[in-house]
Amino acid sequence: MSQRTGRIGWFLVWAVVFCDIGTSVYYVPGILYGTTGDRAGFFVVSTLIAFVLLAIKYVDVTRRFPGGGGVVSVADAAAGPWWGGLGGQLIMVDYFLTVAISAIAGLYYIDSVVHLGGNVLPATLAALGVLALLNIVGIKESAMVSLGLAVAALVVDVGVIGAVFINAPPGLWGHFLDELSRLPELTPWQMLVGYSGAWLAFSGLESISQLSPAMRDLNETPRKGMLAVVASVLITAPFLTFFSTLVLSPAVKDHESERFISELGAVVGGDWLKLAVVLSASSLLLFAANTAIIGNYHVMMALVRRQLLPAALGALSQRYQTPYRAVILSVAVPALILVLAKGSMTLLGELYAFGLLGAFILTSVGMDILRWRDGKRGLGMVLGILTSVLVALAFGVNLLAKPMATVFGGGLAGLGMLLAWMTRSGRLDRLIELIPRLSPPREVDVTETSFLTLDKATAALTAEGPNNVLVASRGATRKIFKEAVDRARSRGLDRVYAIYVDEVPGLFYPQLAHPTPEGLTVLEAASMAIESMGIRCVPVWTLSHSAAESVAEAAESLRCDTIVIGATQRNFLWATLRGKFIGDLLRQLPQNIRLIVVG
Repeated sequence: MSQRTGRIGWFLVWAVVFCDIGTSVYYVPGILYGTTGDRAGFFVVSTLIAFVLLAIKYVDVTRRFPGGGGVVSVADAAAGPWWGGLGGQLIMVDYFLTVAISAIAGLYYIDSVVHLGGNVLPATLAALGVLALLNIVGIKESAMVSLGLAVAALVVDVGVIGAVFINAPPGLWGHFLDELSRLPELTPWQMLVGYSGAWLAFSGLESISQLSPAMRDLNETPRKGMLAVVASVLITAPFLTFFSTLVLSPAVKDHESERFISELGAVVGGDWLKLAVVLSASSLLLFAANTAIIGNYHVMMALVRRQLLPAALGALSQRYQTPYRAVILSVAVPALILVLAKGSMTLLGELYAFGLLGAFILTSVGMDILRWRDGKRGLGMVLGILTSVLVALAFGVNLLAKPMATVFGGGLAGLGMLLAWMTRSGRLDRLIELIPRLSPPREVDVTETSFLTLDKATAALTAEGPNNVLVASRGATRKIFKEAVDRARSRGLDRVYAIYVDEVPGLFYPQLAHPTPEGLTVLEAASMAIESMGIRCVPVWTLSHSAAESVAEAAESLRCDTIVIGATQRNFLWATLRGKFIGDLLRQLPQNIRLIVVG
């Protein structure tokens, strides 16, 4: 892992996580209103203690698993690979629904000002198609973009809350007290259903555990980042849920349930505040849908590496080096869900609960098991068990109260586990091999291709000596390797460093311990070509969000004064979404390092 590339501090961690969890407030009040009426805000408050306790656990998950993986890593370590596989299936169900509900919610908010004329669902499907294309190319998603969206959304949310306090409609506080006094009229079962449904307000908490490989450190960064997330959610979610259900008229709540917050902004702040909500909400929701697509295909790739999904699913695009099949599946399933649900937010919300709470309960119980093994028996263990009980209660109630979600989520997760069993037994791969276009990608035996990570290559450097030569290539072009060999031989060097960077689009790092098959192929070709010219090759591999930054870092770390690369083969779309490699590399390189481009 690069020591410089992609490291983010607590403020950017807050931004990324809030971009995910902060979107819930745009659709949860309308969904909760359908089942709990004007008491929706009280039920959001009822989950706050459990939410805070679970947030503390996720900080521990981030620290314990620095390579990321979230529920997959936790369940695997606590109970074995099959439980890790189940965790992966549950979080995939969660991601499928996140993509679906975030995308269509974003279009519903746009519809409130643009008026799509009943074409919200087709427009959503078109938007998902665009997101699929962007991810196949490999969109270079930036934490700075998350920061801008998160800050804008928080400012607008607080502005709406402030506008309510300033321009509170007559009778608002009386209505609040009236609903509070009527809470004892609810039956215990109604209270439990409301409590379990309110957990939707905190979906997205899992994303912090996927960010651990990119964090600056695993002490203060996750703690401060989560503290900021909790504070932001506590400020926004309860108030916006209370105010939207208590201020809006029954007619609006019955017919505009998909966009409560923009309608609230219009009532208390006029058209300009409504427009601000629409712009921030739609941008954040579509961004969250894209982040869920990225998170989903990373989970798929992790399950492929654990041999719990077929190897064919992990095939990379030869042009863009992205898992295009996993991307397509990550978009196709949500699109199908949207069509079958006919874009109903209420139905999507019900389906959402299964994967969300299932992943939460596996993570929470898994951490309890790991803490028990560590010999921890103090207050932290007690609070951890209490958290698991509270989450399990919500999960159990949802299983009974929302049978359609149970059938859907259980069926999808069960299908995934069946595929995992068939993959482990070899049956599925044998079936896939019969279909030429779906045959698994070429495998290269790691033992046949020796390589060093960048950290190990740097640690193996001897005392100060002559400056080295580094060759960076994504292909097996012999003239590039010959140029590097000639440069090394002219200064009396006996070796050339050859680097391959597995460039990972998005914000999450996959759990890659070895190069991709394409990376191994290039490193193998570089070794054979360079050593056939009479010079030793040192193959180096690293994983990064930016190939240019990693190559520049490698040149400095390995004391190289010359980098040899080939002329870029990136087309306009690649360069637009993922950056111009040569230009980015030149900006990163110190003046004392020469860049040789072999055309």
